[in-house]
Amino acid sequence: MTRTILFSIAAIAFTDIALQLDNALAISSVASTVPPQNRLPILAGGVLLAALCLFGFTLLGSQVIDRFAWLKPVAGLALFVIGGKLVYDYFRP
Repeated sequence: MTRTILFSIAAIAFTDIALQLDNALAISSVASTVPPQNRLPILAGGVLLAALCLFGFTLLGSQVIDRFAWLKPVAGLALFVIGGKLVYDYFRP
């Protein structure tokens, strides 16, 4: 059981890191337009707000999926359709 939990945590962490790379580039681009003396407080506030939102939405989402188990396959299907559309749009001439 412990091995499964550790594997799940590692998979979530790896996915989160991979998805954050593009966010880091976008945030860096926007932050470069903020005056240097205001950059640290603005970025720190943004990081704290993002962490709070991530925690809140994750907690809410897990409770909703626990309550409505049918949402899990529906969400998976939605992600599959969105991914398929992205691939289709990328390769379409």
